[in-house]
Amino acid sequence: MYHEYKNLFSPFKIGSVELKNRLFVPGMGTNLAEHNGEAGEKLIKYYTERAKGGFGLIITECSAISIEGKSLINECGVWGDELIPSYRRLTSSVHEAGAKIFMQLRHTGRETELHYTDGIQPVSASQIPCPNCQTMPHEMSTEEVYKMVDTYIEAAERAKKMGFDGIEVHAAHGYLPAQFLSGHANKRTDEFGGTLHNRMRFLRLIIQGIKQKLGSDYPLIIRISGSEKIMGGLEIQEVKAVSRMCESEGVDAINVSMATYGSIKYCIGSSYLDPGYEVEYAAQVKKCVNIPVMTVGRITDPELADTIIADGSVDMVGIGRQSICDPHFARKVQEGRLDDIVGCISCGQGCIMHLFTDEEIKCVINPDNGNVDEYIADKTTQPKKIAVIGGGPGGMQAAWILAGRGHDVTLYEKNGYLGGNFLAASYPPGKSVIGKGISYLMRQCRKYGVKIVLNKDMTAEELKALKPEVVIIATGSNNFVPRIKGLDVDKVLDPSDVLLGKVVTGHKVLVAGGGLVGAETADFLTEQHREVTIVEMKDGIALDRDIYARPILLDALKSHDVEIHVNSAIQEFFPDGCSYKELNVKDAPVKELRGFDSVVLALGHVSNNTLEAQLKDSIGEVYVIGDAKESGFVWGATYAAVELAQKI
Repeated sequence: MYHEYKNLFSPFKIGSVELKNRLFVPGMGTNLAEHNGEAGEKLIKYYTERAKGGFGLIITECSAISIEGKSLINECGVWGDELIPSYRRLTSSVHEAGAKIFMQLRHTGRETELHYTDGIQPVSASQIPCPNCQTMPHEMSTEEVYKMVDTYIEAAERAKKMGFDGIEVHAAHGYLPAQFLSGHANKRTDEFGGTLHNRMRFLRLIIQGIKQKLGSDYPLIIRISGSEKIMGGLEIQEVKAVSRMCESEGVDAINVSMATYGSIKYCIGSSYLDPGYEVEYAAQVKKCVNIPVMTVGRITDPELADTIIADGSVDMVGIGRQSICDPHFARKVQEGRLDDIVGCISCGQGCIMHLFTDEEIKCVINPDNGNVDEYIADKTTQPKKIAVIGGGPGGMQAAWILAGRGHDVTLYEKNGYLGGNFLAASYPPGKSVIGKGISYLMRQCRKYGVKIVLNKDMTAEELKALKPEVVIIATGSNNFVPRIKGLDVDKVLDPSDVLLGKVVTGHKVLVAGGGLVGAETADFLTEQHREVTIVEMKDGIALDRDIYARPILLDALKSHDVEIHVNSAIQEFFPDGCSYKELNVKDAPVKELRGFDSVVLALGHVSNNTLEAQLKDSIGEVYVIGDAKESGFVWGATYAAVELAQKI
């Protein structure tokens, strides 16, 4: 029986603005704005799609109030009147699609780098660099602080002229207002430093100025960190005081998240953090104010979202990266189409890491960030017989889109299950959410009639006999086996086999290789009370893990007493261990690690593609995608699959 989620879909108000439900899209960077700060067609389409998707409120990504306040290469801008026309087009489009939209005003302060600010030195409350960004900021004079207040007010005026229904001032995550609020970043001795009363003055003046200039009925949200999770930073008791001040000055709602760049493992919710991990701080804020309280934090499940509203923890729930993965999440929930939801797997590969590399955000499961139905909108006029070899995420993605477009598609998988190495990746602690992505792709294949053949390792001869018009090779990658003395490939264990329970390791395990696969396999084994040692050639463990998630994984390994040897090159394998040499020590002696029950080989992957050369002269169209072409991240496979499937 369909659950109606009445709490989520009850109407609500923030100040004078009426909202059709309690679901909002929180501010998240996209890099989809134009380089000059304008809203172009990509940005307008992005927000309009989420408005069509049924969200009651959309809060734009961070919109810089001045050039030196940027921290994205293509960031929304609200620093000049020349930007007004483009954002009027954005707000009009969102309104036509049935949603309300607020602009988030942000100044990053010290949390930026010179290449984002056009070479302008960042500013801050005090001359203390950001723990991550490291660019030394200019300590604002008292006069400059007052001028910055005016800059915020002018930006708010501009946002109203742009047609936004309200604004959110970003005072969380260590951005400029937070740098004044926090004793960690604020060492001032003027009227803006010292006591909490004085540290609140900057934000108080911004609120007062905006309310005076725009009127008390123009909605204003303040976003604040419920805890900065950093020594000497804001904690919940001070946050409560700040929230009460905001309410007394006429703020219409408080949006509670947490952390700063210095505690980034909590700032960006990786899969290692529990869904709704920020709710407890928002709930405490709600107890001390009488205005609406909002929150975010890996909330991807409608049951969880509805419960958070039902139990009175908060008034509105932010659907962040899940709204990137599926912009129609709200509409699908309201219509009871839960199986059609494209589930976010909290991987961060396309949405977060692309921001760090100055690229536009994408999604591993939904690369175009739009309505997935558009992938199959262009129906083929020439149906083809297509064989997809490999049932990992790339193969499944290509298969369902091709079938949805009208092709006759059969997918062949050598194992008795779908998912490939992606399935194994879901087994380590904190990674089970990956299963949502695999399940979604499987449902899409079934929905569009892909014929699936399991336990079938197709040969070139068998494929030739079937005479498909198109073959897509998505056979993934194999475990890399180096040429090291003593290595017996029949005795060392594959990480995927360990994770999937195909082999038993014994109590004492040596993991050769400390990249993400090796580190997460080690974490998996320690949860089974195995004694684990890692040997890694590079100078750190899990260096290929996202910077915001890696600290949590390292903490887990440390808590389980995993013995780690970095800068260590394996010289020889033995039946019960290996010898190694420290690379950073001159004339280092060869050392041995012995007495292990098993050795897990996690030294990387190599492409598995033996079919292409055998087929190229006998089948008209042969394509290779994903790890079969080049071993890498899963997004490479899914992106390539979408692109290929739409052009065949």
